Amino acid sequence: MLTLQQAVRANATLADVAERAWASARLLRRVVVHLPPLLREQVQPGPLDEREWWLLAANPSVAAKVRQLAPVLLAAARAAGWPTLETVRVQVQAAPMPR
Repeated sequence: MLTLQQAVRANATLADVAERAWASARLLRRVVVHLPPLLREQVQPGPLDEREWWLLAANPSVAAKVRQLAPVLLAAARAAGWPTLETVRVQVQAAPMPR
């Protein structure tokens, strides 16, 4: 039986998705210093491709502030090695389903 990591590596599509998720998390760690300290834990990395990066906000208030800071985050992301990035988008993260 394969481990999850082995299965991801064995499938090119899954490997690409996993690499983009890891890249998004790494990029957020590099630019998070541009967010106010109280917001840093309220933002999660989302999908990332060459042109567009999504950030997931914990609630609408956080999303509004992150949208205001999107130009700063975009500049920081470009400086961190993503020069082709054109847009930082923000979405409110869906609340977990009640049990």
